[in-house]
Order: sequence, then structure tokens, then C-alpha cells
Amino acid sequence: MKKSKGFTLIEILVVTTITLIFLGVGLVQYNTYTEQAKLKNEGKKLVDVLELAKKKALSADLQDKNCINFTGYRVTISPPSTYSFKFCCAPTCTVVQSYTIPTSNITITAGADDYDFSPLMTSPIFVSDTISLRNSAISKTINISISPIGVIELDETLL
Repeated sequence: MKKSKGFTLIEILVVTTITLIFLGVGLVQYNTYTEQAKLKNEGKKLVDVLELAKKKALSADLQDKNCINFTGYRVTISPPSTYSFKFCCAPTCTVVQSYTIPTSNITITAGADDYDFSPLMTSPIFVSDTISLRNSAISKTINISISPIGVIELDETLL
């Protein structure tokens, strides 16, 4: 009797099953990684806008050269997913740029209000010291902290 040089059906099924299990686990891990990266990127964008407001206020950079009573720059955070960068000339603030978080999974969960960066940062007004962004797809949150003197830090530790 001559032996066949090939794989049995059982061997092929076992190898295929193991391959599919590894593929499934890999896809789940990749999805989690991409959602974490999206959350961190949105946090970095918000930090960049806050830093821009702070730097423009520190330098007393006038958006409108006709402004007589410059009161600084403001970042207004409006849940669930928008924030805006504003130039303030008393008594009004004009929107310079509005931002929307493009991913519906990511929302602003804490720190919604106005963050006023006064000229030369003499008397900044921060109603909250923490802004939180949450990704509901992975149930993770990142925090942005603002100190009373305007130091802005992104804590990339996913909570």
C-alpha cells in the first residue's frame, strides 16, 4: 500500500481554525490601537488650540488692528464635540476658527466652558482645571490639565 504525500482534512481544518483565531485577535487589537490613536490626536489638537490662544494673548497679538480695548483670546468648549478659538475686544469676542471632533465616538465629557487668556497672561480665567475627552468605542478617557498660570498638559495615560 502506497502512502499519499498530502495533508488530511483534519490537519487543514486545525491549521485554518488556528489561523482564523489569530486573525480575529489581531483585528481586535488593531481596532483598539487605532481608536486610542484617534483619541490622543484629538487631545493634541485641542491642546494646540489652547496653546495658540495662550501665545497670542502673551504677545498681545491683535487679530483686529482697530481694537481699542483688547481683552485677550478665548477658547470656548461646547460638548459634545465642538470648540472655538476667539479674539476678544471688549465687550465682544469674535470667532476666529471653529473646530468639530470628526469622530462620533469621541466626546468632550468635562471642562466645558470658556477659557480666557488675558493680554500678557496677567489674569487668566480658567473655570476648570481639567478637560476630558472620552472615546466610547474603547471606554477610555484622556485629560488635559490647565494650571492657574496657564501651563497646559496632555496626560496621554488612557483611563
